[in-house]
Amino acid sequence: MKQLTALLLLATASTFTSQVTAHQPVMDMAPRWNGGYGAQTRITHANNTTTTWLEGVYTFKPALRMTLKVPYSDGKNGDAIVAMPIKRYKNAGASTSNWGITPSVRMPTGGGSDWDAGLSLSYSSESKGYYELYDIYRLGDTTGIDINAGMSHADGKGSSWFTLWDISARDSDSGQHLLTGPVLVYFKRNVIVRGEYKFVALDNDTQWDGDYLSIGIGMVF
Repeated sequence: MKQLTALLLLATASTFTSQVTAHQPVMDMAPRWNGGYGAQTRITHANNTTTTWLEGVYTFKPALRMTLKVPYSDGKNGDAIVAMPIKRYKNAGASTSNWGITPSVRMPTGGGSDWDAGLSLSYSSESKGYYELYDIYRLGDTTGIDINAGMSHADGKGSSWFTLWDISARDSDSGQHLLTGPVLVYFKRNVIVRGEYKFVALDNDTQWDGDYLSIGIGMVF
């Protein structure tokens, strides 16, 4: 944990992982209405492996959702993750923010026998011209933090661009690593597209190798 703290201090000094556990569909942004639902697919490339994620969400109400994530790689399914994001929203004029707590379970659908419990604590806010997300989580033997912050550009016609910077730190039994890089999000009506590239800023992890690339598309209803 001392080494993870050092990573977090380094990230903070820079301005402040796992994409699998930190982010929730659809793209951390939607749906925010009663009975809303959505699906997304993401293709990630890391550690010389390409993985396709199929993910879904159902919003009982803005404060309570259920999500499912299923990975597919090398011709087989991996371990699915079921989560229950619980949020408390605050709206003030043109800005909105929320605190969240997300319990999760990783199930051995990939052929193993291990079950893992997880917990995430998050805060995000969006105002005219600015967006930020902070998420600290634990799943299995992994502890991490993920931060997105940057500018938003709404055209007033139902679409928005988000140009963000991501910083992710992760600590596990195999070591620690810190990734950072740009994120671009496009939101038009009920479709969201997200692309990101992160390079290694610090790597003391025996099971991590190289940079991280992800592109995804989602729809909400």
